[in-house]
Amino acid sequence: MFYPEREENVATDELVSKMAVEVAQCMLTELRDPKKATSDYLTSAEGQFSYGFTSEEEHQACIGKMATNDPAESPFAQLTRQLQNFGRILGIHASAVGHARVNGDFKRDINNPQLDGAYHKLSKEMRESLLMFALNAAPRVRVAAREAEEKQRAAKEEKRKMMKQKKILAAQEEYVKALTYIEMYHSPACWKTPEEVNQRFNNLSSESARKEAVKEQIRIRVLGFGWKDLHVPWSKDGKEFSASDLRDKLINNIIAEEANRKIPATPPVELPSRKKMHQLGTRSKDVVMLDNNRDVEKESFVEGAIELRDELVDEGFIDPHEKMQRDRPEVDENLINQRMEQLWNFNEEDGTVVPTWCQGVVVGVKKRGKVIIKWDAKYLRPGDNDTTQEMFMKSKYNKHVEQGWRFAD
Repeated sequence: MFYPEREENVATDELVSKMAVEVAQCMLTELRDPKKATSDYLTSAEGQFSYGFTSEEEHQACIGKMATNDPAESPFAQLTRQLQNFGRILGIHASAVGHARVNGDFKRDINNPQLDGAYHKLSKEMRESLLMFALNAAPRVRVAAREAEEKQRAAKEEKRKMMKQKKILAAQEEYVKALTYIEMYHSPACWKTPEEVNQRFNNLSSESARKEAVKEQIRIRVLGFGWKDLHVPWSKDGKEFSASDLRDKLINNIIAEEANRKIPATPPVELPSRKKMHQLGTRSKDVVMLDNNRDVEKESFVEGAIELRDELVDEGFIDPHEKMQRDRPEVDENLINQRMEQLWNFNEEDGTVVPTWCQGVVVGVKKRGKVIIKWDAKYLRPGDNDTTQEMFMKSKYNKHVEQGWRFAD
């Protein structure tokens, strides 16, 4: 298109011409994509900054103005070139060479001295004085430059460590969730067979409750076991799957495959790591050492995750026991001799309210959700009766509200 008279272009066959058209159409489609910034500058895409959609006043104001930031970027390009060509050069030297070239400080024009750079426009005495000053100042400048570079490296390394620590903390938080999901699998909260899935699914009364319950069963396998290849999306093409759709995926895609896999005892450890590559020959000692260190890091990671979980439990941010509850039971004679717990708020001397799950054994059941509980001694205050009548309201089962109730074991 730009050089139609060149012989190689004249000899272009029809296929290449068709390819050019296809490429041009693809480029135009991409450039005109309203999701991309380029569309703002194209009149054909009605871009807000394009020539066709700006005023004549704006056109006149832009005449003579730089359309790019090339002058500002040029010194950086010169600096990069020096560092690439002379790997051991100091940053201050590379920067100085770049600035001198961009500014033309040492430029000489034999035919027209008026075009000489700033250095050659100085008198002989001034040039010699400048050189002497530079030679005397150079050692101090180099020391200062090295110190600055060391500080920069230290800051960069500290930032790298902080980023790694942040990633590790995020991974530990995911590990804590996975630990709970594995415990859920070994608790009454898990649905393990298609028959149990259908029964407990039908026992739930609302679509939202069914959907969330099925999602939890999927998370047990995908997040807890680390079976990410069995991932089930919650929606498709912007439309959410129904609870029944998710239930079918749980049965057909996950539980059916579960029989062919070994249930892990602990979640997989996913640490930030180097890229896995194919190995040729014997591993070097450096790689062996890195792998050994990684095993130590894994142990430390797991210990830290367990400590984090204990802290979150102690501070009340998470409650693993809540996740492992079975479906809400009927308040009838079947609860007799069952160990249950109920949430009560206790007031400290300083006025602080402390919610506490108190445990006991159901020794009797009355009508309308009333039960008789014999409380464990450690939850009794001086003067408290060890046996009381309480209300087990359906709406408060496994809820973190006062009088919330659930199974203790």
